[in-house]
Amino acid sequence: IPLKENVQNLWNEIGELLLKPINEHIKNSNTIFITPDSEINRISFSAISSENKFLMDNKINIRLLTSGRDLISLTNSKKNNLNKSLVVANPSFDLYKVKDEIINKRVFTNNFQRRSSDFTFEKFKPLPWTDLEGEEISNLISANLIKEDDATSLNIQSIKSPKILHIASHAKFLPDKSDKGNPLLRSFIVLAGANNYLLNPNDDGYLTAYEVSKLDLKGTELVVISGCDSSRGDIKSGEGVYGLKRAIQVAGSKSSLLSLWQIDDRATSVFMKSFYKNLLKGMDKYEALNATINEFKNSPIPIWRHPFYWAGFQLSGDWRKINFD
Repeated sequence: IPLKENVQNLWNEIGELLLKPINEHIKNSNTIFITPDSEINRISFSAISSENKFLMDNKINIRLLTSGRDLISLTNSKKNNLNKSLVVANPSFDLYKVKDEIINKRVFTNNFQRRSSDFTFEKFKPLPWTDLEGEEISNLISANLIKEDDATSLNIQSIKSPKILHIASHAKFLPDKSDKGNPLLRSFIVLAGANNYLLNPNDDGYLTAYEVSKLDLKGTELVVISGCDSSRGDIKSGEGVYGLKRAIQVAGSKSSLLSLWQIDDRATSVFMKSFYKNLLKGMDKYEALNATINEFKNSPIPIWRHPFYWAGFQLSGDWRKINFD
């Protein structure tokens, strides 16, 4: 797809508009905690902070929170989660074994495979690189892996407080022009069986934000939804975003890593592997994310240097290190 060449300049302008008014109040502080409201929830702070001279020269870090209360809960949450992590990847949208077919299609082309585009209850296309993403990340963090036919909404709903929950699949938010429908039912992750959603009365193949909010994620260190638009939702002034992000917080997770826009299948697989490798090096979550962003900004694949490929991933909540011991 065509990518605008001057997009970083536009992000820089937005950064100036947002940060210049508060520069005089920052003084000697080296960390800014931001709880975005209204349309600011759509802003990529990664794109802003990666080029903003004031932030870089003064070594100021930006931390995103859902609300100021997050700081209190983070102060009180010191217990290390010893539960096994869970990785969900490459769901069988048709609910049949497609492993060999997926792997055979895992070739790099210039074709842009979106992780969820138009949602009309039509057939969802496989995401070949989520299979590799799931295998590599589960090996890196010694996680349980469920994929293909087992990557169902019901299996995810049966989990209890995994250390990390990583889901690589399509994700989607459906705007409601009438503004009457529950936004937590219009934000969802696409899982096994979604292409045959009428066949199983107990599982339609979709994990909605409403269902996510009912998961037991108390003590979960991080939830990653590696799919398009996973950070989107209904924006309500003074109340934040009603979608997967809010649902993950309500369920009890300390932090989330979601996408502000559509993402590329192969590039995201590489991005996520790098992110977890950086976490395992002992970096905190923000350091790990920024290190991966810098890798992409200097990627040997020129197109991956564009902010589209790295600026959409937004970390919210607890930024601290994850203890993998």
